[in-house]
Amino acid sequence: MTEQRILITGGTGFIGQALVSRWLAQGADITVLSRRPAWVARRWGGMVKAAAGFEQLGGQFDVLVNLAGEGIADKRWSRGRKQVLQDSRITLTRNLAAWASRTGQRFRVVLSGSAIGYYGSYRGVDDRPHNEQDAQGKDFAAQLCADWEAAAEPLQPLTERLLILRTGVVLGTHGGMLKRLWLPFSLGFGGMIGDGRQNLSWIHLQDYCRAVDFLLSHDADNTVNGVINMTAPQPVTNHDFTRDLARELQRPALLPMPAMVVKLLFGEMGELLLKGQDVRPQRLQELGFSYDFADIRDALKDIARHW
Repeated sequence: MTEQRILITGGTGFIGQALVSRWLAQGADITVLSRRPAWVARRWGGMVKAAAGFEQLGGQFDVLVNLAGEGIADKRWSRGRKQVLQDSRITLTRNLAAWASRTGQRFRVVLSGSAIGYYGSYRGVDDRPHNEQDAQGKDFAAQLCADWEAAAEPLQPLTERLLILRTGVVLGTHGGMLKRLWLPFSLGFGGMIGDGRQNLSWIHLQDYCRAVDFLLSHDADNTVNGVINMTAPQPVTNHDFTRDLARELQRPALLPMPAMVVKLLFGEMGELLLKGQDVRPQRLQELGFSYDFADIRDALKDIARHW
């Protein structure tokens, strides 16, 4: 990563901050495209460049990492919220591709975000493992991901390699899904969602960052293109995740959330919580990536130790 110019969108998010700090330690020259440039300057002590808009970006970049997007589970999916989710992913990616073309960028590699929501949420006969070759699902999240990926396609001729990262639930300290669960579970107020049988396809933040660097390092192999599922090898049911988190925090999990309550509180978005997904990282494993945290218990133990 040394002496490379990296442009990242979404660099102020949970995953983005971890990547920026990692690359900074490796000696990379990093620019974060963000609506909060002053925050970026404070966060990394002025060692990371910040641009509030495309017009502030100068010169050529070696690597583009596009992870920007409002949190899909942060708020109920009203019509307005759906538009925000689309604009923060699809519109930004389109604008990013237009800027890159307009300014004659030629990247060594582009990593552009997506999510395992692409495959849809399933239960019953369709609740089977999904890999990168599987078809798009039929719900809102699936269409959102498909449109997000399509918006990145104009970047293909501008880079030696374009990879689409279909990311699962990222687990780490003080961020992501666990940031919302830690306090209630610490107080003994956690519990299963629905019947607890739905799958959670997850990845430890440390493994996510290591996998990104692993993919960036494959320059000699131009066949490492296309879709990559960013998940751990083994998903976990909501029942087992609830049990393991409560056990790690040495608390009971006393307050399950029945399906009816989930639907009432979250509306359409509740389907994501109740159905779940079983998504496997087939390509990462074929490439020989080795996980530090392949087991959910080891991952939660590490996170609890560093919380």
